[in-house]
Amino acid sequence: MLRSITLFAIGLPLVALTAAAALPQKKTAPKKPAVITSQKTTKTTSAGTAAFEREVLPLVQKYCVGCHTAPKGSGGINLSGEKNFAAALKGRVSWERVEAAVLEKRMPPAGVPQPSDAERKKIGQTLESLFSQADCQINDPGRVTMRRLNRAEYNNTLRDLLGVDLHLADAFPNDDVGYGFDNIGDVLSLSPLLMEKYMSAASKASRAAIIAPEDKPSSVKILAGQLKGPGSVTGEGYLLSSNGEASSEFDFPAAGDYTIIVRAGASPAGPDIDLPNKKRGPEPAKMRIKVGGSFAKEVSVTTGPNNLQPYKALVAIEQPGKQKVGAEFLNDFYDEKLPPERRDRNLTVESIEIQIPEEVQKRTIKRELPFSHRKLVIETPDDNTDAEWDRAAKAVLTPIAHRAFRRPVTSDEVKRLVGLSRMAKNQKQSFEKGIQFALQGILVSPSFLFRPEPDAKPDDPSFRRQLNDHELATRLSYFLWSSLPDDELLALADQKKLQAPGVLLVQAKRMLRDPRSRALADNFAGQWLQLRKVSVVQPDTARFPAFNEPLRQAMRTEPELFFTGIVQEDRSILEFLDADYSYLNETLAKHYGNSSVKGSEFQRVPVPPGQRGGILSMAAVLTLTSNPGRTSPVKRGKWVLENLLGTPPPPPPPNVPELDKPGGPIVAETLRKRLEIHRKDPACANCHTQMDAIGLALENYDAIGKWRLDDDGKPIDVSGVLPDGSKFDGPKELKKVLLGKRSQFTKAMTERLLTYALGRGVERTDKCNLEAMAKTVEAKGYKFSAIVEAVITSQPFRERRGDESGKKI
Repeated sequence: MLRSITLFAIGLPLVALTAAAALPQKKTAPKKPAVITSQKTTKTTSAGTAAFEREVLPLVQKYCVGCHTAPKGSGGINLSGEKNFAAALKGRVSWERVEAAVLEKRMPPAGVPQPSDAERKKIGQTLESLFSQADCQINDPGRVTMRRLNRAEYNNTLRDLLGVDLHLADAFPNDDVGYGFDNIGDVLSLSPLLMEKYMSAASKASRAAIIAPEDKPSSVKILAGQLKGPGSVTGEGYLLSSNGEASSEFDFPAAGDYTIIVRAGASPAGPDIDLPNKKRGPEPAKMRIKVGGSFAKEVSVTTGPNNLQPYKALVAIEQPGKQKVGAEFLNDFYDEKLPPERRDRNLTVESIEIQIPEEVQKRTIKRELPFSHRKLVIETPDDNTDAEWDRAAKAVLTPIAHRAFRRPVTSDEVKRLVGLSRMAKNQKQSFEKGIQFALQGILVSPSFLFRPEPDAKPDDPSFRRQLNDHELATRLSYFLWSSLPDDELLALADQKKLQAPGVLLVQAKRMLRDPRSRALADNFAGQWLQLRKVSVVQPDTARFPAFNEPLRQAMRTEPELFFTGIVQEDRSILEFLDADYSYLNETLAKHYGNSSVKGSEFQRVPVPPGQRGGILSMAAVLTLTSNPGRTSPVKRGKWVLENLLGTPPPPPPPNVPELDKPGGPIVAETLRKRLEIHRKDPACANCHTQMDAIGLALENYDAIGKWRLDDDGKPIDVSGVLPDGSKFDGPKELKKVLLGKRSQFTKAMTERLLTYALGRGVERTDKCNLEAMAKTVEAKGYKFSAIVEAVITSQPFRERRGDESGKKI
């Protein structure tokens, strides 16, 4: 039935969109169209030639051309034939490599004449200035590849559209990542498997949101995304990686004998033991099926995590009403010394199904229709005529499709949806069943699954336009909420008022105060600060026995609440670098040495300025930038350069010895000394000088973020000097140095937020916009709303252009 619904509802457009989305997309920045640059950079290149010939060319000829000359220059770079800036602009990639190598003192190589610091600065600054001027003349808004909803956006959109929070997308294949985020249009392809998942999810969502008389309540299934507990949702189900219970509430309609079916699988681990079947093998996972917090049945889960099977328990319910139904993992095991297949015992729960006894089904039980049903089914037919059915179906489906498609629906689209609902009438089924059919059609429509921004001239790179009101509302809502526009924002778009001065900013500030802005913490901060990795890091619990699942969850929650607080209270983004407060519960507070916080609930509390404050001192960041058995100054320094300063180091050269390789050449008494030996290799020195200094300043924190004064009895030296001469001693002074680089941090964060908001990588021609945006944020006191305002009022956010013919679809 669902395939018929899909084809009837959307027809051929899905085929075209599926093919387009499945095409491989380039992750590199597209070439800038000649039709724009040839006319708008003429004056720049003419004026730039004089500066290029005066400031750059003589120094390049003196220090570089000797090696980088025709026919095959060293490193594939030939600088001997370019005599003016127009030629340099054409060979820009090579010249940008020259600029970076000269400024970073990687070139010229040792043993040949070297330019002075002043000469290096002259080459770098002149090239940067000339390229920047050329980019600013282009003033290109860029183009975003048509995006489908990623997993987080699908879940949130379904929740806000239907009023049911099912987390169905948790079972979808993982989204690819580009430029550090999973909402990038170039990498969001659509596979046949994902299309099957969409069709299945549409069926489940429509039946959960709308109750049809035909849908007898013979059983109710609680999916993995609806379970709560100490674990996490994966593609297979709800993963319990340590002892704990995955559960949800169920409203038992009447007394009776109910069958509870837990569909689960596990990874057995540990040494061989005698098993009940007279065989030997690793101990299976033990699972307890529970109702109302009481023991119901204990089972051994012998099937693997990719071969989930049902496990049943018969439970006598004496009193109707809400009770907790759950599956508890009893025998967690982990030993990294064992082979990988026997190392880690986990339990995966796909679903918990409650089968309602037949005698209960037969009783007259008044069921209150759920909120979702009452929200969606706003009309029903007054009689059984076709005309009355169509009238009611149109009244119900038009507002649903309007919100789902994030734009007004056409009369033809409504007609198709009403026709879908008539399939139920033709089969003598209920009106509600017909609305379910039509809703499935909406949920597999390209207009729901994708965020199209169609252009009149899609292949003309000189054609640029402003987004219309509905496109702008969609960009804003998925930027701030990872979900569709709400009624207020959609109404303004319908009235074409979003383009009026100040209206978009007023809406953005309203939306930032809304609880749905928590999506920025989950999806932007979770990827910008790499917080999602906290869920999978595995510190060595033999060395760090304090690490457990409650601590892991608390670690993840602290930066999320901290980020959300800055967003919703419109605080300064500089508090990411240093702050006098954080959010702790008793578990995390004890880890930090604070005994005053009690209970599992998180509270905003003051923190010691020398030890805590800002994201750098949070256990989540410190743990994810460590190795399992020790800290990693290199990882911590790289994390700061990449995420806070926007200057990621290049990949390490090949054949570099590992720092901790047993019996290797890098052996010394302390980690600092081992790093000093590592930096003696010229191939390592340039990057490690800065990374190591930053990371060593954080050595007062162990591999799970606990404060310490020594490392296994050896004193810790947390002093350091950056290549620019900045000195510091410990995390407190390091944060002062980073605050001194606030302009660099602001620009880096603005670039990351713009990338996330646009769904594409930042390109050369965005640099002018970024410079202006960062200055605006500084002028407005670094408020979070200022950085959002800078993004949503920027040309790349509000405009788009056509693409070069044949490059993209």
